[in-house]
Formats: sequence, structure tokens, C-alpha cells
Amino acid sequence: MGYEFPFEVPADLQALGADEFAAFATQVRAHAAEVVADETASPEALTATRDLFSSVTAEETRRADAARQAAAAREELAAGLAPATPPAAPATTTPPATPAAPASTEPATAPPAGTDPAAVTASAGTRSTLDDPPPAAQERYAVMTAASDAPGPGGELANFGAAAALIENRLSTYSSSAKGNPRARRLGRNTFVLDGRRLARHGNVAFRREFPEDLRITDTSNALAVLDHAASEKRLPGGSLRESARRLVEAGRSLTAAVGWCAPSETIYDLCALETVEGILDLPEVQATRGGFFVPENGGPDFASIYEGIGDEGDVILTEYDVENGATKVCTEIPCPDFTEVRLDVAYVCLTGSLLQRRGYPEAVQRFSQGTMVALAHKINESVIARMVAASGGPTTIPTVPGSDDAASQLLSAVELAIEDIKYRNRMGRGATMEVVLPAWTIAPIRAALARRRGVLAINVSDAEILAAFTTRHAVPRFVYDWQDAFSGLVGGPGAASPITTFPDEVQFLVYPAGTWVKPVRDVVNLDTVYDNALLTQNQYTALFAEDGFNVLQLCPESRLYQVGIDPAGIVGCCDSGS
Repeated sequence: MGYEFPFEVPADLQALGADEFAAFATQVRAHAAEVVADETASPEALTATRDLFSSVTAEETRRADAARQAAAAREELAAGLAPATPPAAPATTTPPATPAAPASTEPATAPPAGTDPAAVTASAGTRSTLDDPPPAAQERYAVMTAASDAPGPGGELANFGAAAALIENRLSTYSSSAKGNPRARRLGRNTFVLDGRRLARHGNVAFRREFPEDLRITDTSNALAVLDHAASEKRLPGGSLRESARRLVEAGRSLTAAVGWCAPSETIYDLCALETVEGILDLPEVQATRGGFFVPENGGPDFASIYEGIGDEGDVILTEYDVENGATKVCTEIPCPDFTEVRLDVAYVCLTGSLLQRRGYPEAVQRFSQGTMVALAHKINESVIARMVAASGGPTTIPTVPGSDDAASQLLSAVELAIEDIKYRNRMGRGATMEVVLPAWTIAPIRAALARRRGVLAINVSDAEILAAFTTRHAVPRFVYDWQDAFSGLVGGPGAASPITTFPDEVQFLVYPAGTWVKPVRDVVNLDTVYDNALLTQNQYTALFAEDGFNVLQLCPESRLYQVGIDPAGIVGCCDSGS
């Protein structure tokens, strides 16, 4: 006899009203807490409670997803019903001052059919795109706060300058000698030993990720439901990844920014320097409050394995003669997928500096610290892409005919070939979205090729038009830094100390169904300082110690790596001369 709950369990959770379901979910959570705390609880009680708890969290995710879809549909319907903008008033004798354009409170929508989309460029000068206001529909996923034991006022910090001031306050409490310094004698619970030295680590600033509940993995029971929801295109503006990317680009976002999944990584840093966190691979992200969880290995079974495995080694057709003569019908046992444990890896950075430098030129310390956080983000990005590349197998080379094509058609043809092959392999819907990861520098030869083909200046080929070339093929491009460039090890690649005079003539790209890869991240990024008496006696100090946790998960079985040659100087004629 199975385990009996001390309350009635409905046969169909979906049939419950909102209030009824909320009350039942509260009841289940309270019961789960009691069972976990009961050391004498039977295995049956633990198993049954775990399964019921999983059902409740899955239903919560389903309802949240349905509510978002309804809200998106209502928003689009309301936009279509909105009255047209009234015509502008006629000009007066004295021209009025031009007012500043008010900030839009509505999500970006498509331009009217037949209009020319404006050219979209990344922010100019030294101003980071992170200082630009985000689209109205973008949620805020992270806040920067002072640590509970940080010197000075606590609470939320407005920008990195405030964080630097807080760290400066902490460092001012460190003296160049342990003598007379109470912190040298009272190191407390954050004490640790490094190379025989007794050190104390002090919290200063925390980048606290605050994802919505439906994007948080709180325990192993809700991990798969959260991951599936994060990878679902239906939760995005417009109900698809292609539409979400199009809206963001036409609203002014660069092709190298996070467009589509609205990944929250960008909101963490508030910097104003040459380097930015543009070019970070846009993946659906989830907040993981625990160190690890189990997921099906390589995304579980693929369609081809199912297709070839059913019946008698794939043969499921019997003739009338076979049936009349008792041919054996072979049943296929459903395989249990292997599960693999995914743990969050830790990326760290540690900076030391001179006390004299801190007093004489604090701006240099703040500038280097800011750049360090951007560098850390790009190093994590490089690792994420490398893991995806490694899991996608060796590159498949798509041959080209030299001198017969330009970069745009060479690359787009190769991408479409890869997309068609993957869709055939998995019998995917013809309109299914694929994601294509390319190095950011490929934008330039594509733009140049399209410009030469049309006989226009390169600046007249907009980001929106380049995006459209991919979305027509049911693909969303990811133009990224930290892959196939000088920083990631490509000799002679873009970004090297010596200026390049031509783009590489070969490029690799990843192709996978939308939502195949998900990135779990730790809920808090800490910026700490370390009291090290041995360093302080030499007028040195540990200026910054930061850690972040991350990994990547493959939720679908198909992710492929391709390689194709491109001719940056290739030209395709526009017309047939008839000769």
C-alpha cells in the first residue's frame, strides 16, 4: 500500500482555481518541510512527498508560462487596437523649441510594412552601452549592494563608483603594520591561511542576482522544469526568439549585445570605459542557489535513435502474408537516459596594489578594478563558448568554390545547409528557430559584401538587415567576442597587438535548436578585500577578490560545429547581362 498524505491530493492540479492551487501548494510545502525534518520518515513518505512537490512546482511553472503568454498576446492585441498618432500641428511663425523625446513605456514594435528600418549601430565613443536605458520590457535581474559588514552606509549601490568608494573605506582601515591594528588581532570567522600566512577576508560589495521565481533553481526537484522554461521561446516578447531579437535590434540594440533571450548578465556592471560586456554569448540563464543538480546526459535521446530503434531494428511494416503467418511484432523497451551531475565552476580574480599608489592615484585603482570585472566576464564567456564547442564535436567543413562567391552568400549558404541538415535529422518543424554562434568580426565582411552587391556605402547596410538575412532562414545569429580572435588564441586574428590588414578567410560557427544550451549562474558575485599583514608590512594590499559561479547545460541532443571558407573581397554580380 502506498503512502497516504494527511490531506487530500487532487487528481488534476490543472483543474484547481488560482486560490485553490495556491492554498494546496502552501500545504504541500509545509508537509515537505515536516517530512525532511523528520529523521524517522519512511522511504515511501520521502519518495511520495518528493514526487508531489515536483508536480506542484511543475504546475507553478506551467501557470506562470501561461500567464506570460497571455500577457504578451494582450500586449500585442492592445498595440494593434491603439489609435494612430494624430498629425503634427502646423508650423507657427516662431518655431517652438524641440522638446526632448519622452521615454517610451511600451515595448518596441515592428515598423509599418514597407518602411525602411534605420541603421542600427553600437554606442559611439567611450560610453558603454550599459549606460543606455534598457528596453522598457527588460526586467532588472541584478542589484549591487553593500555587504552586511561593509564600512559606511549599507543598502543598494547606484554605480561602480559607489562600490569603489566603499572598498576605499575598507582599505583605509588597514594599516601598513599589524601593531595597534585591532583587525590584526581580531580576524574572526573569515580567517583563512595562504602559504602559511593568516589572512582575513572582508565582504564589501555583492552583485546579487534576483531572477524571477520561474528562473530560479532552488533544489533538484524543480531543476528540469526551470531549465525547460528558461529555454522556451514562448516566454519571450512576441512569443519567439526571432521576434524578440528583431524587436531589440530595431529598438537600438547592437547585434553584438544580448538580443533575444534578454540574458541578464549585462545589468550587473555599471562601467564607462572602452571595454564593455558586449559580445558575451546570449544564452538563457537560470539562477542556481545550490552548487549542482542532475540533468539528462547530452540532452537525452535524439530522434534518430528513436527512429532507428522502434520495431524490428527500424522495420515496422508487415505485409498481409507476414501477419497471417504469425510474424513477430517486436516491442522496443524505452531506455532510461543517463543522468550527469552538473556542478557550478568558480571563476575568480585577485588584485594586489600599493598603499602609496592608492593614496596618490586612486583613479588608477578604480579604473583597473572596473576593467578587471569586464575582463572576468569575457574570460567566463570564452570558457562557456569553449565548452559548447567541445561538446559539439569536431568541425564539419563545408567546401566553397574560390572566387565564385562573396562572404555573405558563402556564410549564409553554409548556415542554411547546416540548419536544413539538423532539421532533417530531427524531423523538426519547418519554422523552428535555430541559433547560430559566430565571431563578432564576421559582421564586417557580411556588411561589406551586401554593400558591394547593392552598390551602396557600407554604412547603409543596417544591423536590422543583417539580422533579417538570418531570420529569413529561421535563425538567430550570436555575434560574440572571445572566440576566433587574438584574445582566444587565434594567431593573427582581430584584436592582436599588430593591426590586421584583412579578415580571416575561414570561420567556424555553432548551430543548435533554440534553447539547447542554458547557463546556470550563482546567485551572488562577491567583491571582497583581504587583510594580509605580510603584504601590509611591505606597503602592499589585496585590493580586490571576486568570485562567480557558472556552467553550461545541454538540454537538447543536437549541437554541431561547422567550418567554412569566406572571401572578404569576393564579389557577386547583381545582374545578368544577357550575353
